[in-house]
Amino acid sequence: MNTEDFLTFRVTRLSNAMRTNLTKPYLAQFGLSLPEWRLLALVARFSPLRFSEATLRSGMDKGQVSRTLRVMAERGLTKMKTIRPAGSRAREALAAPVMVSVTAKGQALYKSVLPVARKRQAEILLTLSESERKAFYSILDKLFAVAGGDTEDEVE
Repeated sequence: MNTEDFLTFRVTRLSNAMRTNLTKPYLAQFGLSLPEWRLLALVARFSPLRFSEATLRSGMDKGQVSRTLRVMAERGLTKMKTIRPAGSRAREALAAPVMVSVTAKGQALYKSVLPVARKRQAEILLTLSESERKAFYSILDKLFAVAGGDTEDEVE
């Protein structure tokens, strides 16, 4: 088996092509990066949610989530709030959960992007027959489960 036939190689290649040719062009129209869109979609859908949950659901590392959410907060798209129990000490505050929520501006942007994103995704999926789509999603779920992934609520 040649490396270009490895499943990881082919899936990564497809993912990169779709990200570059499908997702990034419509995100550019709305002034969003891919990490911003991923987090905006999650926060808009599940707001409020813990920072740790945003990290887990997005599949991004903590540092990237933190940087992206900070930029999004500066743009007025999201808000972050540390939940500190009454009377907590400074040391305990460092471990306090951070809740992330979407602002009205962020929700409006999400509602503007979502129909465009859905349309572009549908265009690609409609190149497959209904039975191919069902098989494709079934195969993806099966491979994700074998690889130790979580198939729940992935967004892109």
